[in-house]
Amino acid sequence: MDQAMQGEIIAIGDEITSGRILDTNSQWLSVRLEDLGIRVLFHTVVGDELQAMVAVFRQAIDRSDVVVTTGGLGPTADDLTREALANATGRQLVEYPEALEHIRQFFQSRQRPMPERNRVQAVFPAGSEMIHNPRGTAPGIFLAVPRAGRSPCYFSCLPGVPAEMREMWPQVEKRLRNLGAGREYILHRDIKCFGAGESQVEAMLPDLIRRGRDPLVGINASQNTIILRISTRGANREECEAKVEPVVRTIYSILGDLIFAENETELQDVVVAQLRDKGLSFALIETTTAGLVSQWLRAAEKQQDRTYRGGLVVEDLATAEELLAGVSTWPKASKNGEPDSALRVARASLAQHLAQVFGAEIGAVAGPLQFLNEEGTLAEFPLVLSQGDRVLEKTIRFSSHPDFRQITVAKHILNTLRLWIKNGT
Repeated sequence: MDQAMQGEIIAIGDEITSGRILDTNSQWLSVRLEDLGIRVLFHTVVGDELQAMVAVFRQAIDRSDVVVTTGGLGPTADDLTREALANATGRQLVEYPEALEHIRQFFQSRQRPMPERNRVQAVFPAGSEMIHNPRGTAPGIFLAVPRAGRSPCYFSCLPGVPAEMREMWPQVEKRLRNLGAGREYILHRDIKCFGAGESQVEAMLPDLIRRGRDPLVGINASQNTIILRISTRGANREECEAKVEPVVRTIYSILGDLIFAENETELQDVVVAQLRDKGLSFALIETTTAGLVSQWLRAAEKQQDRTYRGGLVVEDLATAEELLAGVSTWPKASKNGEPDSALRVARASLAQHLAQVFGAEIGAVAGPLQFLNEEGTLAEFPLVLSQGDRVLEKTIRFSSHPDFRQITVAKHILNTLRLWIKNGT
Protein backbone atom coordinates (compact mmCIF):
# COMPACT_ATOMS: atom_id res chain seq x y z
CA MET A 1 0.00 0.00 0.00
CA ASP A 2 1.24 3.46 -0.96
CA GLN A 3 2.00 5.64 2.05
CA ALA A 4 0.07 8.62 0.62
CA MET A 5 -3.29 6.89 0.55
CA GLN A 6 -6.49 8.88 0.13
CA GLY A 7 -9.66 7.86 1.94
CA GLU A 8 -13.37 8.35 1.54
CA ILE A 9 -16.27 7.64 3.86
CA ILE A 10 -19.78 7.05 2.56
CA ALA A 11 -22.78 7.20 4.88
CA ILE A 12 -25.83 5.46 3.45
CA GLY A 13 -29.48 5.97 4.31
CA ASP A 14 -32.52 8.13 3.68
CA GLU A 15 -32.61 8.90 7.40
CA ILE A 16 -29.30 10.77 6.98
CA THR A 17 -29.99 12.54 3.69
CA SER A 18 -33.37 13.68 5.03
CA GLY A 19 -31.76 15.12 8.15
CA ARG A 20 -33.68 12.91 10.58
CA ILE A 21 -30.50 11.60 12.19
CA LEU A 22 -26.98 13.00 12.50
CA ASP A 23 -24.13 11.06 10.90
CA THR A 24 -21.57 10.57 13.69
CA ASN A 25 -20.02 7.45 12.13
CA SER A 26 -18.12 9.42 9.49
CA GLN A 27 -16.47 11.64 12.08
CA TRP A 28 -15.39 8.64 14.13
CA LEU A 29 -14.04 6.77 11.11
CA SER A 30 -12.12 9.80 9.83
CA VAL A 31 -10.08 9.91 13.01
CA ARG A 32 -9.27 6.18 12.72
CA LEU A 33 -8.25 6.41 9.08
CA GLU A 34 -6.03 9.43 9.68
CA ASP A 35 -4.41 7.56 12.58
CA LEU A 36 -3.37 5.03 9.92
CA GLY A 37 -1.84 7.72 7.74
CA ILE A 38 -4.79 7.68 5.32
CA ARG A 39 -5.87 11.21 4.49
CA VAL A 40 -9.65 11.48 4.26
CA LEU A 41 -10.59 13.86 1.45
CA PHE A 42 -14.26 13.03 0.98
CA HIS A 43 -17.34 12.51 3.13
CA THR A 44 -20.28 11.40 0.99
CA VAL A 45 -23.89 10.81 2.00
CA VAL A 46 -26.28 8.93 -0.28
CA GLY A 47 -29.88 7.83 0.15
CA ASP A 48 -31.36 4.35 -0.26
CA GLU A 49 -31.60 4.44 -4.04
CA LEU A 50 -29.74 1.80 -6.04
CA GLN A 51 -28.57 3.81 -9.04
CA ALA A 52 -27.46 6.72 -6.86
CA MET A 53 -25.47 4.33 -4.67
CA VAL A 54 -23.86 2.64 -7.69
CA ALA A 55 -22.80 6.04 -9.06
CA VAL A 56 -21.36 7.11 -5.70
CA PHE A 57 -19.49 3.80 -5.28
CA ARG A 58 -17.97 4.01 -8.76
CA GLN A 59 -16.86 7.58 -8.16
CA ALA A 60 -15.29 6.61 -4.82
CA ILE A 61 -13.45 3.66 -6.35
CA ASP A 62 -12.03 5.93 -9.04
CA ARG A 63 -10.85 8.75 -6.76
CA SER A 64 -10.07 7.13 -3.39
CA ASP A 65 -7.72 4.33 -2.35
CA VAL A 66 -9.60 3.34 0.80
CA VAL A 67 -13.40 3.55 1.01
CA VAL A 68 -15.46 2.80 4.12
CA THR A 69 -19.26 2.74 3.99
CA THR A 70 -21.74 2.57 6.83
CA GLY A 71 -25.34 1.47 6.56
CA GLY A 72 -27.46 -0.48 4.09
CA LEU A 73 -26.53 -3.97 5.29
CA GLY A 74 -29.83 -4.86 6.96
CA PRO A 75 -32.37 -7.41 5.72
CA THR A 76 -35.04 -5.06 4.38
CA ALA A 77 -35.80 -4.04 0.82
CA ASP A 78 -34.12 -0.65 1.19
CA ASP A 79 -30.80 -2.17 2.37
CA LEU A 80 -29.00 -2.02 -0.96
CA THR A 81 -25.27 -1.82 -0.15
CA ARG A 82 -24.52 -5.42 -1.23
CA GLU A 83 -26.34 -5.04 -4.53
CA ALA A 84 -24.89 -1.59 -5.23
CA LEU A 85 -21.32 -2.76 -4.63
CA ALA A 86 -21.85 -5.79 -6.89
CA ASN A 87 -23.22 -3.56 -9.66
CA ALA A 88 -20.48 -0.97 -9.24
CA THR A 89 -17.74 -3.61 -9.55
CA GLY A 90 -19.42 -5.89 -12.13
CA ARG A 91 -19.62 -8.90 -9.82
CA GLN A 92 -22.21 -11.53 -9.08
CA LEU A 93 -23.82 -11.82 -5.67
CA VAL A 94 -22.90 -15.06 -3.93
CA GLU A 95 -24.23 -16.60 -0.73
CA TYR A 96 -21.51 -17.31 1.82
CA PRO A 97 -22.27 -20.39 3.96
CA GLU A 98 -20.25 -19.10 6.93
CA ALA A 99 -22.23 -15.86 6.91
CA LEU A 100 -25.54 -17.73 6.75
CA GLU A 101 -24.46 -19.92 9.65
CA HIS A 102 -23.54 -16.85 11.69
CA ILE A 103 -27.01 -15.38 11.14
CA ARG A 104 -28.71 -18.66 12.05
CA GLN A 105 -26.66 -18.95 15.23
CA PHE A 106 -27.54 -15.36 16.12
CA PHE A 107 -31.26 -16.16 16.12
CA GLN A 108 -30.81 -19.58 17.69
CA SER A 109 -28.93 -18.10 20.64
CA ARG A 110 -31.97 -15.91 21.25
CA GLN A 111 -34.35 -18.87 20.84
CA ARG A 112 -36.01 -17.30 17.83
CA PRO A 113 -36.55 -18.65 14.30
CA MET A 114 -34.51 -16.91 11.58
CA PRO A 115 -36.79 -14.96 9.23
CA GLU A 116 -36.19 -15.97 5.64
CA ARG A 117 -35.61 -12.34 4.75
CA ASN A 118 -32.42 -12.29 6.85
CA ARG A 119 -30.86 -14.77 4.43
CA VAL A 120 -30.05 -11.83 2.14
CA GLN A 121 -27.46 -10.69 4.71
CA ALA A 122 -25.35 -13.74 3.84
CA VAL A 123 -24.99 -12.57 0.22
CA PHE A 124 -21.75 -10.88 -0.88
CA PRO A 125 -20.19 -9.65 -4.12
CA ALA A 126 -17.99 -12.49 -5.42
CA GLY A 127 -14.43 -12.28 -4.12
CA SER A 128 -15.33 -10.40 -0.93
CA GLU A 129 -14.10 -11.22 2.54
CA MET A 130 -16.62 -11.36 5.36
CA ILE A 131 -16.13 -9.00 8.31
CA HIS A 132 -17.50 -10.74 11.39
CA ASN A 133 -20.23 -8.95 13.33
CA PRO A 134 -20.24 -10.19 16.96
CA ARG A 135 -23.30 -8.10 17.95
CA GLY A 136 -25.71 -8.23 15.02
CA THR A 137 -26.94 -10.13 11.99
CA ALA A 138 -25.20 -7.95 9.37
CA PRO A 139 -21.70 -9.13 8.45
CA GLY A 140 -19.45 -6.54 6.88
CA ILE A 141 -17.78 -6.72 3.47
CA PHE A 142 -14.12 -6.23 2.57
CA LEU A 143 -13.29 -6.14 -1.14
CA ALA A 144 -10.15 -5.24 -3.08
CA VAL A 145 -11.35 -3.66 -6.32
CA PRO A 146 -8.74 -3.79 -9.14
CA ARG A 147 -7.99 -0.55 -11.00
CA ALA A 148 -6.13 -0.40 -14.30
CA GLY A 149 -2.56 0.85 -14.01
CA ARG A 150 -2.63 1.45 -10.26
CA SER A 151 -3.16 -0.20 -6.91
CA PRO A 152 -6.60 -1.57 -5.97
CA CYS A 153 -9.24 0.38 -4.10
CA TYR A 154 -9.89 -1.28 -0.74
CA PHE A 155 -13.62 -1.14 -0.06
CA SER A 156 -15.07 -1.88 3.38
CA CYS A 157 -18.79 -1.94 4.18
CA LEU A 158 -19.89 -1.78 7.82
CA PRO A 159 -23.31 -1.56 9.54
CA GLY A 160 -24.76 1.83 10.32
CA VAL A 161 -25.40 0.98 13.99
CA PRO A 162 -22.52 2.83 15.72
CA ALA A 163 -21.89 0.18 18.40
CA GLU A 164 -21.66 -2.60 15.80
CA MET A 165 -19.55 -0.51 13.44
CA ARG A 166 -17.04 0.40 16.12
CA GLU A 167 -16.69 -3.16 17.37
CA MET A 168 -16.06 -4.40 13.82
CA TRP A 169 -13.56 -1.66 12.93
CA PRO A 170 -10.45 -3.46 14.29
CA GLN A 171 -10.95 -6.16 11.64
CA VAL A 172 -10.83 -3.49 8.93
CA GLU A 173 -7.85 -1.81 10.55
CA LYS A 174 -5.95 -5.11 10.68
CA ARG A 175 -6.50 -5.67 6.96
CA LEU A 176 -5.39 -2.14 6.13
CA ARG A 177 -2.27 -2.49 8.28
CA ASN A 178 -1.43 -5.76 6.54
CA LEU A 179 -1.62 -3.84 3.28
CA GLY A 180 0.85 -1.24 4.56
CA ALA A 181 -1.26 1.42 6.27
CA GLY A 182 -0.02 2.81 9.55
CA ARG A 183 3.59 3.13 8.43
CA GLU A 184 3.21 6.88 8.28
CA TYR A 185 2.07 9.05 11.16
CA ILE A 186 -0.29 12.02 10.78
CA LEU A 187 -0.20 14.68 13.50
CA HIS A 188 -2.84 17.36 14.06
CA ARG A 189 -2.39 20.07 16.67
CA ASP A 190 -5.16 22.58 17.30
CA ILE A 191 -4.41 26.00 18.79
CA LYS A 192 -7.50 27.81 20.06
CA CYS A 193 -7.91 31.59 20.18
CA PHE A 194 -10.51 34.04 21.39
CA GLY A 195 -10.74 37.81 21.20
CA ALA A 196 -10.18 38.43 17.47
CA GLY A 197 -12.03 37.47 14.31
CA GLU A 198 -10.98 34.83 11.82
CA SER A 199 -9.82 37.30 9.17
CA GLN A 200 -7.90 39.33 11.76
CA VAL A 201 -6.04 36.27 13.02
CA GLU A 202 -5.28 35.19 9.45
CA ALA A 203 -3.89 38.65 8.66
CA MET A 204 -1.57 38.36 11.67
CA LEU A 205 -0.14 35.11 10.27
CA PRO A 206 0.10 35.91 6.54
CA ASP A 207 2.76 33.42 5.51
CA LEU A 208 1.71 30.54 7.74
CA ILE A 209 -1.82 30.07 6.43
CA ARG A 210 -1.26 29.14 2.80
CA ARG A 211 -1.70 25.93 0.87
CA GLY A 212 1.32 23.80 0.10
CA ARG A 213 3.15 24.37 3.37
CA ASP A 214 4.48 21.54 5.50
CA PRO A 215 3.37 21.71 8.23
CA LEU A 216 0.06 22.92 6.88
CA VAL A 217 -1.79 25.53 8.97
CA GLY A 218 -5.55 25.76 8.49
CA ILE A 219 -7.93 28.19 10.15
CA ASN A 220 -11.61 27.90 11.00
CA ALA A 221 -14.11 29.39 13.43
CA SER A 222 -16.35 27.38 15.73
CA GLN A 223 -18.83 29.29 17.90
CA ASN A 224 -16.55 32.37 17.93
CA THR A 225 -13.48 30.37 18.88
CA ILE A 226 -10.77 30.60 16.21
CA ILE A 227 -8.96 27.30 15.69
CA LEU A 228 -5.58 27.00 14.00
CA ARG A 229 -4.99 23.38 12.96
CA ILE A 230 -1.37 22.46 12.29
CA SER A 231 -1.01 19.23 10.31
CA THR A 232 1.94 17.21 9.09
CA ARG A 233 2.93 13.65 8.42
CA GLY A 234 6.10 11.68 9.02
CA ALA A 235 7.57 8.34 9.99
CA ASN A 236 6.52 8.66 13.65
CA ARG A 237 5.08 11.04 16.21
CA GLU A 238 8.49 12.35 17.28
CA GLU A 239 9.37 13.37 13.73
CA CYS A 240 6.02 15.09 13.28
CA GLU A 241 6.29 16.99 16.56
CA ALA A 242 9.78 18.20 15.63
CA LYS A 243 8.38 19.62 12.37
CA VAL A 244 5.41 21.26 14.09
CA GLU A 245 7.18 22.83 17.07
CA PRO A 246 8.79 25.82 15.26
CA VAL A 247 5.43 26.72 13.74
CA VAL A 248 3.77 26.52 17.15
CA ARG A 249 6.41 28.82 18.64
CA THR A 250 5.86 31.35 15.88
CA ILE A 251 2.09 31.34 16.36
CA TYR A 252 2.42 31.81 20.13
CA SER A 253 4.92 34.65 19.70
CA ILE A 254 2.55 36.51 17.35
CA LEU A 255 -0.85 35.84 18.89
CA GLY A 256 0.14 35.89 22.56
CA ASP A 257 -2.85 36.19 24.90
CA LEU A 258 -5.32 35.54 22.10
CA ILE A 259 -4.39 31.87 22.55
CA PHE A 260 -6.13 30.17 25.42
CA ALA A 261 -5.65 26.42 24.90
CA GLU A 262 -4.86 23.56 22.56
CA ASN A 263 -6.69 20.53 21.21
CA GLU A 264 -9.71 19.48 23.30
CA THR A 265 -9.29 22.05 26.10
CA GLU A 266 -11.99 24.74 26.29
CA LEU A 267 -12.06 28.18 27.95
CA GLN A 268 -13.88 26.87 31.01
CA ASP A 269 -11.24 24.16 31.48
CA VAL A 270 -8.51 26.80 31.47
CA VAL A 271 -10.34 29.03 33.97
CA VAL A 272 -11.07 26.17 36.38
CA ALA A 273 -7.41 25.09 36.24
CA GLN A 274 -6.24 28.65 36.90
CA LEU A 275 -8.56 29.05 39.88
CA ARG A 276 -7.50 25.69 41.27
CA ASP A 277 -3.77 26.41 40.84
CA LYS A 278 -4.05 29.75 42.64
CA GLY A 279 -6.42 28.51 45.34
CA LEU A 280 -9.17 30.89 44.24
CA SER A 281 -12.93 30.52 43.89
CA PHE A 282 -15.46 32.39 41.80
CA ALA A 283 -19.11 33.48 41.86
CA LEU A 284 -21.08 35.09 39.05
CA ILE A 285 -24.26 36.97 38.23
CA GLU A 286 -25.36 36.27 34.64
CA THR A 287 -28.08 38.33 32.97
CA THR A 288 -27.95 37.40 29.28
CA THR A 289 -26.52 33.90 29.05
CA ALA A 290 -29.30 31.78 30.61
CA GLY A 291 -26.77 30.29 33.03
CA LEU A 292 -24.41 29.06 30.29
CA VAL A 293 -21.21 30.07 32.12
CA SER A 294 -22.39 28.26 35.25
CA GLN A 295 -23.13 25.13 33.23
CA TRP A 296 -19.70 25.18 31.58
CA LEU A 297 -17.80 25.76 34.83
CA ARG A 298 -19.67 23.01 36.66
CA ALA A 299 -18.98 20.58 33.81
CA ALA A 300 -15.28 21.51 33.80
CA GLU A 301 -14.75 21.03 37.53
CA LYS A 302 -13.36 17.81 38.88
CA GLN A 303 -15.17 16.19 41.78
CA GLN A 304 -12.83 17.64 44.40
CA ASP A 305 -12.90 21.17 42.95
CA ARG A 306 -14.91 23.92 44.55
CA THR A 307 -13.57 26.67 42.32
CA TYR A 308 -17.02 27.75 41.16
CA ARG A 309 -19.15 28.55 44.20
CA GLY A 310 -22.31 29.38 42.26
CA GLY A 311 -24.23 32.50 41.38
CA LEU A 312 -27.45 33.97 40.10
CA VAL A 313 -29.12 33.85 36.71
CA VAL A 314 -31.40 36.89 36.44
CA GLU A 315 -32.86 39.24 33.86
CA ASP A 316 -31.70 42.43 35.53
CA LEU A 317 -29.25 43.46 38.23
CA ALA A 318 -31.93 45.07 40.40
CA THR A 319 -33.40 41.60 40.90
CA ALA A 320 -29.98 40.24 41.82
CA GLU A 321 -29.49 42.99 44.40
CA GLU A 322 -32.88 42.29 45.92
CA LEU A 323 -32.14 38.56 46.13
CA LEU A 324 -28.78 39.16 47.81
CA ALA A 325 -29.60 42.11 50.04
CA GLY A 326 -33.33 41.72 50.55
CA VAL A 327 -33.98 45.17 49.09
CA SER A 328 -33.20 46.88 45.79
CA THR A 329 -31.92 50.44 45.51
CA TRP A 330 -30.61 49.95 42.01
CA PRO A 331 -29.95 53.26 40.20
CA LYS A 332 -31.59 54.01 36.86
CA ALA A 333 -29.55 54.30 33.68
CA SER A 334 -28.62 57.76 32.44
CA LYS A 335 -31.15 59.10 29.95
CA ASN A 336 -28.51 60.46 27.56
CA GLY A 337 -26.84 57.05 27.29
CA GLU A 338 -23.59 58.23 28.87
CA PRO A 339 -21.88 55.97 31.43
CA ASP A 340 -23.46 56.52 34.81
CA SER A 341 -21.08 56.63 37.77
CA ALA A 342 -23.86 55.47 40.10
CA LEU A 343 -24.34 52.34 37.96
CA ARG A 344 -20.61 51.65 37.96
CA VAL A 345 -20.44 51.93 41.74
CA ALA A 346 -23.53 49.74 42.10
CA ARG A 347 -22.13 46.99 39.88
CA ALA A 348 -18.81 46.96 41.75
CA SER A 349 -20.59 46.86 45.10
CA LEU A 350 -22.82 44.04 43.88
CA ALA A 351 -19.81 42.00 42.74
CA GLN A 352 -18.18 42.40 46.15
CA HIS A 353 -21.37 41.48 47.97
CA LEU A 354 -21.84 38.45 45.73
CA ALA A 355 -18.35 37.16 46.57
CA GLN A 356 -19.06 37.54 50.30
CA VAL A 357 -22.41 35.76 50.14
CA PHE A 358 -21.03 32.82 48.17
CA GLY A 359 -17.73 32.62 50.06
CA ALA A 360 -15.66 33.26 46.93
CA GLU A 361 -12.50 35.29 46.40
CA ILE A 362 -13.70 36.66 43.05
CA GLY A 363 -17.17 38.01 42.31
CA ALA A 364 -18.36 38.93 38.83
CA VAL A 365 -21.36 40.78 37.45
CA ALA A 366 -22.13 40.54 33.74
CA GLY A 367 -24.74 42.51 31.85
CA PRO A 368 -27.33 43.41 30.96
CA LEU A 369 -26.87 43.42 27.19
CA GLN A 370 -27.52 46.55 25.13
CA PHE A 371 -28.03 46.40 21.37
CA LEU A 372 -26.34 48.99 19.19
CA ASN A 373 -28.13 48.28 15.91
CA GLU A 374 -31.60 47.21 14.87
CA GLU A 375 -30.50 43.78 13.69
CA GLY A 376 -29.15 42.89 17.13
CA THR A 377 -25.80 41.82 15.67
CA LEU A 378 -23.80 44.58 17.40
CA ALA A 379 -24.07 44.73 21.17
CA GLU A 380 -22.23 45.53 24.36
CA PHE A 381 -22.44 44.64 28.02
CA PRO A 382 -20.71 45.76 31.22
CA LEU A 383 -18.56 43.29 33.14
CA VAL A 384 -17.20 43.80 36.63
CA LEU A 385 -14.70 41.53 38.39
CA SER A 386 -14.00 42.10 42.06
CA GLN A 387 -11.32 40.52 44.24
CA GLY A 388 -11.07 42.36 47.54
CA ASP A 389 -9.91 45.88 46.79
CA ARG A 390 -9.01 44.97 43.22
CA VAL A 391 -11.77 45.77 40.75
CA LEU A 392 -11.96 45.52 36.96
CA GLU A 393 -14.74 47.42 35.16
CA LYS A 394 -15.03 46.81 31.45
CA THR A 395 -17.55 47.32 28.67
CA ILE A 396 -17.30 44.54 26.10
CA ARG A 397 -18.54 45.29 22.60
CA PHE A 398 -18.94 42.49 20.08
CA SER A 399 -20.65 41.55 16.85
CA SER A 400 -22.27 38.14 16.55
CA HIS A 401 -25.08 36.33 14.84
CA PRO A 402 -28.11 36.29 17.18
CA ASP A 403 -27.97 32.49 17.35
CA PHE A 404 -24.51 32.70 18.94
CA ARG A 405 -25.16 35.70 21.20
CA GLN A 406 -25.32 33.78 24.49
CA ILE A 407 -22.23 31.74 23.60
CA THR A 408 -20.32 34.88 22.64
CA VAL A 409 -21.18 36.68 25.88
CA ALA A 410 -20.32 33.57 27.93
CA LYS A 411 -16.93 33.25 26.25
CA HIS A 412 -16.17 36.92 26.76
CA ILE A 413 -16.90 36.53 30.48
CA LEU A 414 -14.61 33.50 30.76
CA ASN A 415 -11.87 35.01 28.62
CA THR A 416 -11.82 38.22 30.65
CA LEU A 417 -11.59 36.16 33.83
CA ARG A 418 -8.78 34.08 32.26
CA LEU A 419 -6.71 37.18 31.48
CA TRP A 420 -7.53 38.73 34.88
CA ILE A 421 -6.10 35.69 36.65
CA LYS A 422 -3.19 35.20 34.24
CA ASN A 423 -1.95 38.76 33.90
CA GLY A 424 -3.40 40.47 36.94
CA THR A 425 -5.20 42.95 34.69
